Amino acid sequence: MIDTHAHLYDSAFDEDLPEVLQRANNIGIEEIWIPGVTTESLYAMNKLRNLSPDYFRFFGGLHPGDVKENFREELSKIRQIVDAGSYSGIGEIGLDLFWDKTFFEQQKEAFTYQLDWALERNQPVLIHIREAFDEVMPIIRNYYKKGLKGIFHCFAGTLEQALELTQEGFLLGINGNITYKKALVAKFLHNIPLESIVTETDSPYLAPTPHRGKRNEPEYTSLVIQKLSEIYNLPAQLIEKQTVLNAKRLLAE
Repeated sequence: MIDTHAHLYDSAFDEDLPEVLQRANNIGIEEIWIPGVTTESLYAMNKLRNLSPDYFRFFGGLHPGDVKENFREELSKIRQIVDAGSYSGIGEIGLDLFWDKTFFEQQKEAFTYQLDWALERNQPVLIHIREAFDEVMPIIRNYYKKGLKGIFHCFAGTLEQALELTQEGFLLGINGNITYKKALVAKFLHNIPLESIVTETDSPYLAPTPHRGKRNEPEYTSLVIQKLSEIYNLPAQLIEKQTVLNAKRLLAE
């Protein structure tokens, strides 16, 4: 299994990070992808590099929720760090209308800048969209057929959007919220080819049932696999194998 989205530099893991990683390894998590959200988060990733560098893939970007008045300065700092370091892609980037609409125009500028940057680097993006799919689709359509690739993290769009994005080669990141009773995506995900799905946790957030409301961690990727097994009516081992292939293919392209 691969957890393609986990914020393990978060303070929620300050007390027991080695044990968290051991549990993940014990259950068969072979790789964990770490998205950056600010300059500070990229520096915080160093503890992971020092602890177990070969176990992680690192990404750098400016999260839409962290776009403020100084976003251009922040983007410049992040770009310098990523261009000088060892990073597998750009993220976590995107648009977010849930928390604050104050800097939404700036969010769009930052998003487009980072999409262009990923194209320059020929690397994938990890895209965060919250209550902003209608605003994202016109932007992302400008990149069809240009070689942009990546994951729509914590996918929460419609079936029509899922079909359009996956037909253009994007992957959908599925995590613990697929196990929630009101998860709309769970009702139509079987219509999406399994070849377009990757697993993630978004640790420490969005812990799956029966751990909802508690700290999430990469070990719980197995619960996402179990739910996908139910949705696709396929053995869990097959789900594991295919989602790992999908993730590795994204970085190999």
